[in-house]
Amino acid sequence: MPQVKGVAILGLIKFIKKQPGDLMPRVKSMLSQDSVGYLDEHILMAKWYPYRLYTDMLKALDSILGKEKPEFCIEQGRMAAQDNISTLFKVFIKFINIKILLTQVMNMWNSYFDTGKVEVSSYSEHGKDRHLTIIIKDFPDIDINHVKSVMGWIEQFLIMSKFTTTVKSRLVKCQSSGDPITEMHFTEE
Repeated sequence: MPQVKGVAILGLIKFIKKQPGDLMPRVKSMLSQDSVGYLDEHILMAKWYPYRLYTDMLKALDSILGKEKPEFCIEQGRMAAQDNISTLFKVFIKFINIKILLTQVMNMWNSYFDTGKVEVSSYSEHGKDRHLTIIIKDFPDIDINHVKSVMGWIEQFLIMSKFTTTVKSRLVKCQSSGDPITEMHFTEE
C-alpha cells in the first residue's frame, strides 16, 4: 500500500484553508472514517500516512471545486510549487542550471511518496523551442488527480525558474489508465 508524507497532506490542508468559505467540513464529509480519523489527529510533517488519505482529499476537492475550476488539481499543484519554491529553492533557481535543478527536485519524490520514481526523460532549450518530458514509473496505483497536481507543480516551477513565462502541459500516458508509465510533456506556449 503506497504511503505519503504528512508534509503533502499539510499542503492540501493549506490549500483548503486558502479557498473561500470553510471547505474542511465538506471535504471531511466525503472521506472514509479512517481518513477523517487521521485528519482529526495532528498531522506530522515527517510521518508516513496512507496514500489513500491524500487521494481521497484530492477527489473530495475535485468534487467540490471541480465544477467551478475544472483544472483545480493543476491550480493546487501550482500553489504548492509557489510555496515550495519561494522558500526552499528561491536561491538555487537564480544560480543553478535549470536541468540540473529540475533533476534534483525530481529526486526529492521519495521524500514525499514511498512509491514510484520520477525522472527527467528529455529536456531541450533551443531559443523559443523549449521542451521537457517528465516520467513517473513504478506507481501503478497513482491517482489522476495526483498526476494533475504534479503537472501544476512542474508548470509553476518552470515559470519561476525562467524556463518560460507560459507553459503548456500535456498528459501523454498515465498509469492510472493502465499505461506502463506516466508521461507528461511541457512546452513553452
